[in-house]
Amino acid sequence: MVERAPYRKRDEVREDILRATEDLLATRAPSEVTLRQIARHGGFQHSLITRHFGSKDELVAEVLQRTMQQYADAVRDTDDPVDGFMRGLEHVASHPASFQTMARALMDGSHPASSEGPFNAFSVHRGRLERTTIGGDLGNIDLDVLTVALMALTTGWAFTEDRWLRTAGYTDNDRARVRNQLSELIRRLVDDPHR
Repeated sequence: MVERAPYRKRDEVREDILRATEDLLATRAPSEVTLRQIARHGGFQHSLITRHFGSKDELVAEVLQRTMQQYADAVRDTDDPVDGFMRGLEHVASHPASFQTMARALMDGSHPASSEGPFNAFSVHRGRLERTTIGGDLGNIDLDVLTVALMALTTGWAFTEDRWLRTAGYTDNDRARVRNQLSELIRRLVDDPHR
């Protein structure tokens, strides 16, 4: 007689599927990952994925939504735009696999970015910039461009920080000082984007 696996709650199964998907998408583009690979990685039947998510596209979309919601939550609780961008950097740096997943999905082209849905953190950052004193005095600089540029700077920095610190001869002991300088650079860009 074959023993059945113990019953697990729906939320537990969904969480296991999401984690297995995040793990694989951190190293491969969504187009390179199959439902069977996700199931094998997570140690469950691939039919569970379709039962809980419908399709791979719906599963990947939920992983992206979750990743960006966590980012948006991390940057939301401040009125200072610079603090918001630096919180975003710290969040990405402390969750590299999640953001590798997001980057691969964007580069793959199967899940384009927009300010709604999974990429709503853009709206959080943009709204905060708009409420600052420079909000109405950008001259020929588009607020959307400034927002995207600062998001690219901070998320890109988080992905490559270790490499650039080593390249410049810094150690982990210098990280806080270097991030403070980056924060000051962002503050100058926010305070006077015409520099």
